[in-house]
Amino acid sequence: MRESAVKGGIRNRQLILALEPEAASVYCKHIPNELKVADGQTTIDALSAGTKYLILDAGGGTIDITVQEVQADESIKQLYMANGGDWGGTKVDLAFENFLEEFAGKPALQKFREDDKGGHLDLQREFEIKKRTIKSDQKGKLTIRVPVSLREAHKKVSGRDLQSNNLAKLDKDKLRLESSAAKDMFADPCDYIVSHLQKIFDDPKVKGTDTILMVGGFSESLILQDAVKKAFPSKIVIIPPEAGLAVLKGAVQFGFEPKVISTRVCKVTYGIASSILFDEENDPEDKRFTDEHGNDYCSGRFSKHVEIGQSIGIDEEIEEQSYSPVSSDQTSMAIDVWTSTNKNPRYTDERGCSLHGKISVKLPDPKLGVKRNVGVKMIFGKTELEVRAIVKHTGKSTAAKFDFLR
Repeated sequence: MRESAVKGGIRNRQLILALEPEAASVYCKHIPNELKVADGQTTIDALSAGTKYLILDAGGGTIDITVQEVQADESIKQLYMANGGDWGGTKVDLAFENFLEEFAGKPALQKFREDDKGGHLDLQREFEIKKRTIKSDQKGKLTIRVPVSLREAHKKVSGRDLQSNNLAKLDKDKLRLESSAAKDMFADPCDYIVSHLQKIFDDPKVKGTDTILMVGGFSESLILQDAVKKAFPSKIVIIPPEAGLAVLKGAVQFGFEPKVISTRVCKVTYGIASSILFDEENDPEDKRFTDEHGNDYCSGRFSKHVEIGQSIGIDEEIEEQSYSPVSSDQTSMAIDVWTSTNKNPRYTDERGCSLHGKISVKLPDPKLGVKRNVGVKMIFGKTELEVRAIVKHTGKSTAAKFDFLR
């Protein structure tokens, strides 16, 4: 993302990347007086110091969830690492498209999409409006305007007029859909979201979290709001004004106050690929190699710097670790930064490990042989990880920044 922005003309030093749930939190923190809660009432100072709250960022494609706490200095500490799944509003859109396939037939719907792309887009927009306003206790029928071209596509494909069924009645350019069928389209994503929220609330790390902050476009759905409220009746559910724009507005505010997020929880384990003296009892033979002095080493070892689940402060410098070349004639050293979803990976080729980035460090004075130590330090500033390598005998350093949010 940063590379694309720079190619687009944005100066690298002027770009700050923000995590969506954090941006939403910053936005809500700055609402002047009161926040709207799900039952239409208001709560004042809902995000005061000491408050623990869960942010449910329900967008179109994905759901992002994190838990944070407001500190005494009004900064924000992350208590639970950001996570989620693909249970966003597009799942409801997909359910609607599947319904149309059953109603009109897959060949007819495909022809409609191909012959009248504008009409299909209008139908999607029409459903998007209805999707935000339909209620969980909705009675009667839901009326959706349907392009005439859908009827025409069905006629061309099947040779018959498009017929009503027990769930939907077609009246000229209007589709009158039974409210029960419309509400069923929300069932899967709402169930997934509620189930995942329950797992998070069951975690001891988030004990005392009494507030749910709903942001993102899908959070404007009354059905989703009601599902969350019914599943967690003891929680305060807050939906800020223009929930769909909370992330955008919060990102702007975050740009002015990037250190408002004081602590984050590491989503993965970070380390450096290294070669360590071979352990006859534990290391596999195919990783053994012998250096110029006859010493046996194990390649591809994961040298851990930071552990998954570890709390990291803004601009916190992790303790430096030292590395040296395995060959005396090396003129450079590759510092490969690896991540893992495991707490204590031993090798970089284990399941869950992936290469995060690389730094190349120049190594002058080959006459010093392998006694040219390079200190590697990880610095977690804002939303990015800086890896700094210092050649000890020259004092020269090389640094690179990587995405800490990935």
